[in-house]
Amino acid sequence: DVIAMNQAGFDNVIATLGTALTADQAKLIARHADRVVISYDSDEAGQKATRRAINLLSEAGLKTAVLKIEGAKDPDEFIRKHGDNGGAAFYNLVNGSFNDVEYQLSKVRKKYDLKLADQRVKYVNEAINIIAKIDDDVERDVYTSKLADETGVHTESISSSLKRVRSKIKY
Repeated sequence: DVIAMNQAGFDNVIATLGTALTADQAKLIARHADRVVISYDSDEAGQKATRRAINLLSEAGLKTAVLKIEGAKDPDEFIRKHGDNGGAAFYNLVNGSFNDVEYQLSKVRKKYDLKLADQRVKYVNEAINIIAKIDDDVERDVYTSKLADETGVHTESISSSLKRVRSKIKY
């Protein structure tokens, strides 16, 4: 993947080998960048590695985004499928990548049928646990509003639950 991406014009690319990413490596990456786009394979192992990497990279102070590759299992396959336009197509994919919170919320959302009240409650509670970990007040407020709009739950109710969850988080 790194070789294919480099050949397509991407210079700042590393291979962490997914599950082998360590906290020390995340700190090293943070010395050279402030934002990382994660692009592990789309299989279950890759998704597990993505969740783990989000935590490690965030703890190192990096903003993270997650690349969603449609129609290919990894960057190399995606770039090859697009031939001469592979680099440009991949660049567009990178620019449209989810940030880590959006990625986590989308994974949780897929588990629930939001048309059913009990499923909506479960989704909101799980989403609150994700949003509660956001340190920035404005960013947390944006996701609170999005969650309220998406589910029809009042912002005040979500905010109240967020305060309760945040009071239990150890920093």
